[in-house]
Amino acid sequence: MVLSRQRVLRLALAVLAGILLAVAIDVARVGGPRLWLARHGLPPPYLPQGERIAVGTGSFYLDCRGEGSPTVVLESGAGSGAGAWSPVFDDIAMATRTCAYDRAGFGSSDPRGTRTLRQSAHDLRELLRLAGEQPPFVAVGHSLGGSYARVFASEHRAETPAFVLIDSFDPDLQTDVIHPLLGTLEPEYEDRLDDLRRTVEAWERLDWDASEAQLREADVTGLRLAVLVAHRYEPRLDAATNEQIRRAWIEAFEALSPGRVTYEYAPGAGHLIPIDRPDLVAELVRRVANEVRTGR
Repeated sequence: MVLSRQRVLRLALAVLAGILLAVAIDVARVGGPRLWLARHGLPPPYLPQGERIAVGTGSFYLDCRGEGSPTVVLESGAGSGAGAWSPVFDDIAMATRTCAYDRAGFGSSDPRGTRTLRQSAHDLRELLRLAGEQPPFVAVGHSLGGSYARVFASEHRAETPAFVLIDSFDPDLQTDVIHPLLGTLEPEYEDRLDDLRRTVEAWERLDWDASEAQLREADVTGLRLAVLVAHRYEPRLDAATNEQIRRAWIEAFEALSPGRVTYEYAPGAGHLIPIDRPDLVAELVRRVANEVRTGR
C-alpha cells in the first residue's frame, strides 16, 4: 500500500507532536527547562542584555541584572565570559543584583595586552565603578575564575566581605598541600599542572608567574568563603590516601580564612558544576549573598 504525500505529512506531524509532548512532560517532571537542559548537559542560551563600557583605552562588556544588595560579581572559567553563567545568571539575579562580564580580549571586550590577576582585578573594579554598580560585592569564580575572584576579594577586601569558589583553579594550594601526598604520582601531577599554567597563560594573555605570586600573596583572612567542588578520587591511590587528600583540600581552604569557610560537594557534577548542578550553584550564591545582606 502506498501512502499519499498528505498522509505521510500528517503521520510525520503526529510523530513530532508526540516527541514534543514527551519532552514537555519530561521538562515538567525534572522541574523546568533549565534543569532539563542541565540534566542533558546543555546550558540554556545566553541572551545578552549588557553594554560595552569604556575603561581606559578600551571597552569591556558588562551585563548586570536584578536589584538589591550585595552585588554578585561573576568570574568565568578560562577562555569564557558572561555567557558561561547562563545556567545560573537569572536565578541569582532574582535574589540580588548580579553582574557578569567578558574579560579583556574575550567576547565583546577589547584586548588589553598581557595582564596579571591583580591588574585584572583593578580593571574589573573600575568597570563596576563606571557602570555605577555599588558595593558590597560577592565575588564568584568558577575554575580559573576562582583565581581572579580570590585576588579581587583580596585587593578590594573592604568592599568584598564574601567570595565563592566553584571548583576553582588553585595551583598554589595544589602544589604546596596536595602534591606532596601523591607519592610516585607527584611528578606526573606537577607536569600536568605546569601544562595548565602555560595553557592559561596563553589563553588569557596572563603573566602567570607574576599572577601566581599574587595569588599566594592574596590576603582574604576574615572574609567569608564558600567552596563548592566536584567529587574526585584517584584510583591509583588507596582509600586512606584519597581520604587524606580530601581532608587536605578542606584544611587548605580553611587556612585562607580560618573560621569563615564552608566546604561543600556537588553530587553528580564534574568540573562544569554551573552546567551540571546549576541549582546548587545558585542556591549557594544566594545563601552567601543573604548572609552579607543580614550581616551574619
